[in-house]
Amino acid sequence: AWLALGAFAIGTESFMVAGLLPMLAADLQVSATRAGQLVLLFALSYAIGSPVMAAVCARFGRRPLLVASLAVFSGLALAAAMAQGFAQLALARVALGLVAGVFLPTASAVAASMVSPALRGRALAIVAGGGTVAVALGVPLGAWISGWGGWRMAYLLIAAVATLAAVGLAMGLPRPLAGAAVVPAAAARTSSFAVAREPGVLPALLTTVLWATGGFSFYTYIALFLSGTLGFGPEGVGAVFCTIGVAAALGTAA
Repeated sequence: AWLALGAFAIGTESFMVAGLLPMLAADLQVSATRAGQLVLLFALSYAIGSPVMAAVCARFGRRPLLVASLAVFSGLALAAAMAQGFAQLALARVALGLVAGVFLPTASAVAASMVSPALRGRALAIVAGGGTVAVALGVPLGAWISGWGGWRMAYLLIAAVATLAAVGLAMGLPRPLAGAAVVPAAAARTSSFAVAREPGVLPALLTTVLWATGGFSFYTYIALFLSGTLGFGPEGVGAVFCTIGVAAALGTAA
């Protein structure tokens, strides 16, 4: 449950920017196209940084790694809330993507290691469900809070949730943690990329890339269409994101 809450905090931050795009563009005095680059920067940072950070952090135990990465994520969310311009917020999002690339894969690995093989799929679905619930609840909540107190208030909420999850993990994860053996950095670098040579992995990755390209192109700019073309306010945009998230939650549960 605490792993899922951490995934919820990270998922809310990563998806929330799409719902706040019109507000961010206006407040930071940049075009909507440039504001959309905040989504791209997080995605590139997460995608490129995740295997690299896995190799760099392999010497640390999984338990302290989970707690520390979530605590750092909370601090970076606070930094994002205090950003005074587009460049500062962009740097914060790059750093947030790197930290998310540490926490989420580690959380999935730990969840799978804590249950029997027959329950691994369910454990992974619970952790992934934290990100799905973020779309259903966290993103519209962020949109509504931003409509009331500005986008910075939404980042303060994320920092609070991430802090709560970090404290919960520090208290709730068992000692010792199953499957938490420290891996030499050289072995981690090899295993992180060697898996791509396994049969079926590259076609699966290509399928994921195509799915994510279509899904996130729509997701990133739908708020601009809803607000600029259809005249939706923050509540209406939040309701659309909530509908998307509920559908995703039903799919994950199934």
